[in-house]
Amino acid sequence: MKRRYLLLGVLLPVLFVITTGFIVKDENGNTFAAQWFKNQAETYVAPSLEDIVFDFPAGFNSPMLGYSYAGFKEALAFSESSGNYFAVNRLGYKGRYQFGKSALQWVGVKSANDFMNSPVLQESAMDALVAKNKFVLRDYITAFNGKTIGGHMVTESGLIAAAHLCGAGNVMKFLDSDGEYVFADANNVPLTSYLKRFGNFDTSVVSADASARADL
Repeated sequence: MKRRYLLLGVLLPVLFVITTGFIVKDENGNTFAAQWFKNQAETYVAPSLEDIVFDFPAGFNSPMLGYSYAGFKEALAFSESSGNYFAVNRLGYKGRYQFGKSALQWVGVKSANDFMNSPVLQESAMDALVAKNKFVLRDYITAFNGKTIGGHMVTESGLIAAAHLCGAGNVMKFLDSDGEYVFADANNVPLTSYLKRFGNFDTSVVSADASARADL
């Protein structure tokens, strides 16, 4: 019995300190918990592409969005940055969809800081990039959609995703070579993996547009 009371005598003060510690406020009126979360946000480091898992199942799509255009963007964002708008990889690619400097310039984004600080601008930039890649690849989409090249089924959405990974020029080389030329990015991800993973999404809602620009 004495041992039980002794244990309670030790535990009660400890519990008191723990429970009251989370409602103590600093000189600015922030609670301990609020300050902790603030510190976590300030010290967060965005993952690089090396930290991101690329081998999610072929045909991955959001259960809520299905194979819609929104589902396409969600799946691509997952592959590029795990959906993180603030990600910057070791090569300097930025944002949820990992835009490089040339891609930002191509869609009319002049400030990388504005881009990183605006999810709305990032989504607009992605829409513009899809429209521009779709325009560049328009003849190839017409000629190869539904065909098997190099053992891989070709679809419009797959070609657009592959162009996002490695540029429309390398996608054209792949098709022109009947699948012999397979470009891989700096992380050794081949364009064929994107061709497969992002096949059969509905990207028809975006029109081919050579003059598409990102806009807030």
